[in-house]
Amino acid sequence: MSIFYNIKLGIVDMVHNVGRTLITMLGVILGTMSIIAVLAIVQGGREQSIRWLEERGGVLKLSIDTKWTFDLDKRSQIYDQRLMLKDMRLIRNYFPDLLNFSPESSKWLQMKYKDKNYSTRVNGVFPAYQEADNFHIGEGRFITEFDIEQANRVIAIGVRVKDALFGKENALGRNITIRNSQFKVIGIMEEKKMEIAGWRGHNPMDWLNRQSFIPLTTMIKKLFADQSISEINFQVASAEMVKPTQERLSQFLKALRGGEEIFEVRANSDRLENIQKSSRDTQLILMIVGGISLIVGGIVITNISLASVKERLREIGVRMAVGAKRKDILVQFLIQTTFMSLLGGIVGVIMGLALLRALEKFLSSPTSANPNMIIIALVLSVGVGFVAGFFPAMQASRSDPIKILRYE
Repeated sequence: MSIFYNIKLGIVDMVHNVGRTLITMLGVILGTMSIIAVLAIVQGGREQSIRWLEERGGVLKLSIDTKWTFDLDKRSQIYDQRLMLKDMRLIRNYFPDLLNFSPESSKWLQMKYKDKNYSTRVNGVFPAYQEADNFHIGEGRFITEFDIEQANRVIAIGVRVKDALFGKENALGRNITIRNSQFKVIGIMEEKKMEIAGWRGHNPMDWLNRQSFIPLTTMIKKLFADQSISEINFQVASAEMVKPTQERLSQFLKALRGGEEIFEVRANSDRLENIQKSSRDTQLILMIVGGISLIVGGIVITNISLASVKERLREIGVRMAVGAKRKDILVQFLIQTTFMSLLGGIVGVIMGLALLRALEKFLSSPTSANPNMIIIALVLSVGVGFVAGFFPAMQASRSDPIKILRYE
């Protein structure tokens, strides 16, 4: 007996028992839909987090800054031993292979242009800041080595700073006042944009657009008599160098402060590992939930298939009496339950993709569905249907046609 004939019998039976068919398929539909949704949502969140890290310098970026603690006495001690300009020079000399080396000193300051004031974070940086943090100039120019050498009073402002102080007026070449000093606007930074799930209509990277940048030497020599460094950002040449560099720097900084762990060396790759671990854990938990839905669907398939076998005992007996083998009966029922699960899986995939589209449209939730996810969901649904239908199919194939016909 051909597979197509068995499929035909299955379709006829499904059409004649629409209600039973829908109930049988419901668990598979919900399970498949949840698996598609879970895989796509978790993958979308993972890809979004990776994009965030890329926007903040990529996985080759490392940063040095002081450790945070809730202990007030310890915090005071750390502040007294914070990074200084001389430490930055030592690090640069001992680790010449660090790329885009960019120390940074940050202060919250008020800017003034004509009758307008704007409070913002002003960062004293090196020219390499653009590459280290992946934040580039959009108009005009950025800080140069000449600006660093001369400690020039020049500034590159974020787009929100430009909007607040200048509006539609051209800001390049204008002077703004910071702590009674005149700074010439030489550049306007690119606008940073990114969408985050659940933050519809809000740009979580807009805080970067509200910052401004001046030469580090200007910050520590002309604005403040303070040689401290807030943090140092840099990159390494390859992913293989991240961990060794992180360990070497940690030991060097510890020795620099007499064995005290005042500083920490943070790597974007560590954040990526944490993101991926969190994504895997979340995906596993949600996949278990989706799997439970499929298992429940499988139990429903088993129970309804058993009921179907009892209802069709006469049909089974007649077929076996006229020459059908036990294998034919087994294959018939297996194909029917598997085909039903496949249909449920297809409907579940379609509903899952529709759900993802709705999440993207109405909640700005990032999703990332791909063919592999669809294949996984369909294979699972078919597998559940096959396993769930095996016991009823075996029971049907072991029926004694003589007893069946006598009973019927």
